[in-house]
Amino acid sequence: MSNERKNNPRANAQKTAALGELVVAAFDQAARYSTDPEEVSRLATTAVMHILRRAPGSSIPPQRTEGRTS
Repeated sequence: MSNERKNNPRANAQKTAALGELVVAAFDQAARYSTDPEEVSRLATTAVMHILRRAPGSSIPPQRTEGRTS
Protein backbone atom coordinates (compact mmCIF):
# COMPACT_ATOMS: atom_id res chain seq x y z
CA MET A 1 0.00 0.00 0.00
CA SER A 2 1.36 3.41 -0.89
CA ASN A 3 1.88 6.17 1.65
CA GLU A 4 -0.73 8.24 -0.18
CA ARG A 5 -3.41 5.63 0.56
CA LYS A 6 -2.23 5.07 4.15
CA ASN A 7 -2.43 8.76 5.00
CA ASN A 8 -5.65 9.50 3.14
CA PRO A 9 -8.09 10.88 5.73
CA ARG A 10 -11.09 10.08 3.53
CA ALA A 11 -10.10 6.42 3.20
CA ASN A 12 -9.47 6.22 6.95
CA ALA A 13 -12.87 7.80 7.64
CA GLN A 14 -14.56 5.21 5.42
CA LYS A 15 -12.81 2.38 7.28
CA THR A 16 -13.83 3.89 10.61
CA ALA A 17 -17.43 4.24 9.45
CA ALA A 18 -17.48 0.64 8.25
CA LEU A 19 -16.09 -0.58 11.58
CA GLY A 20 -18.65 1.50 13.46
CA GLU A 21 -21.45 0.03 11.37
CA LEU A 22 -20.12 -3.47 12.07
CA VAL A 23 -20.09 -2.82 15.82
CA VAL A 24 -23.63 -1.39 15.78
CA ALA A 25 -24.90 -4.35 13.75
CA ALA A 26 -23.21 -6.81 16.12
CA PHE A 27 -24.84 -5.18 19.15
CA ASP A 28 -28.23 -5.05 17.43
CA GLN A 29 -28.02 -8.73 16.55
CA ALA A 30 -26.77 -9.70 20.03
CA ALA A 31 -29.71 -7.85 21.59
CA ARG A 32 -32.02 -10.23 19.73
CA TYR A 33 -30.55 -13.13 21.68
CA SER A 34 -30.46 -11.64 25.19
CA THR A 35 -31.87 -8.80 27.27
CA ASP A 36 -28.97 -8.90 29.74
CA PRO A 37 -26.63 -5.97 28.89
CA GLU A 38 -23.51 -7.89 29.94
CA GLU A 39 -24.45 -10.86 27.77
CA VAL A 40 -25.25 -8.60 24.82
CA SER A 41 -21.86 -6.93 25.19
CA ARG A 42 -20.09 -10.28 25.44
CA LEU A 43 -21.85 -11.68 22.38
CA ALA A 44 -21.25 -8.57 20.27
CA THR A 45 -17.61 -8.29 21.30
CA THR A 46 -17.00 -11.95 20.53
CA ALA A 47 -18.60 -11.58 17.09
CA VAL A 48 -16.65 -8.43 16.20
CA MET A 49 -13.34 -9.91 17.35
CA HIS A 50 -14.02 -13.07 15.33
CA ILE A 51 -14.69 -11.02 12.20
CA LEU A 52 -11.64 -8.81 12.70
CA ARG A 53 -9.33 -11.78 13.32
CA ARG A 54 -10.40 -13.28 10.00
CA ALA A 55 -9.90 -10.02 8.08
CA PRO A 56 -6.99 -9.93 5.63
CA GLY A 57 -3.94 -8.31 7.19
CA SER A 58 -5.33 -8.64 10.70
CA SER A 59 -2.84 -8.31 13.52
CA ILE A 60 -5.27 -9.28 16.28
CA PRO A 61 -3.96 -12.35 18.12
CA PRO A 62 -6.26 -15.30 18.79
CA GLN A 63 -8.26 -15.05 21.99
CA ARG A 64 -7.01 -17.08 24.94
CA THR A 65 -9.68 -19.15 26.59
CA GLU A 66 -7.67 -20.43 29.57
CA GLY A 67 -9.11 -19.57 32.95
CA ARG A 68 -12.54 -18.54 31.65
CA THR A 69 -15.33 -19.20 34.09
CA SER A 70 -18.32 -18.85 31.79
